[in-house]
Amino acid sequence: MAKKKDQSKNNSSKKIPSGKLIGSKVLVSDEKEANTLYQKSFFGEMKAGGKLNLSLIEALYLLEKEKLDIIQGKKKIKFEELMDKAVQEDPLAYVQYVTYDDLRERGYIVKTGFKFGAHFRIYNRGDIPGEAHSSCMVHCLPENFQMSLTDISRIVRLGHSVKKKMWIAAVDNEGDLTYYEVKRIKP
Repeated sequence: MAKKKDQSKNNSSKKIPSGKLIGSKVLVSDEKEANTLYQKSFFGEMKAGGKLNLSLIEALYLLEKEKLDIIQGKKKIKFEELMDKAVQEDPLAYVQYVTYDDLRERGYIVKTGFKFGAHFRIYNRGDIPGEAHSSCMVHCLPENFQMSLTDISRIVRLGHSVKKKMWIAAVDNEGDLTYYEVKRIKP
């Protein structure tokens, strides 16, 4: 019985980093906490003054894994509340989160890919963002999403133009995930 008390003391004494919800981002202001999250697993984007900017998808992942507390005003936000906010910001947030979680659990480093025209860019295990190039771009869609040939062509051209593999992550209603690689072939 004493052993269980000791374990609960250790769990409660371990300080979890905390971030503040600001618009559609979460900001970790404590430099030590920010560095821990960034240097260990390359979460977010480091900003001036040692602050870490996290996307809502990254923040959801860290919140669910109990590696980050998120504060809005003076109140801690729960996972469901943050997911609701994320879905209000982007209707595809749930499928993005399912994909992000799966890729992280597989050991990939996942960064946003919006400036490249996809939801995510992923780095192979052991690669360091900024020192290596991402190997793949991922676009997340619900399973029943209908795409035109023009949409598929755009995705194929995007992957070809940036010389990266292009994956479509299809998430079904149960949260199961299937990856499809789309690429240009020459017969």
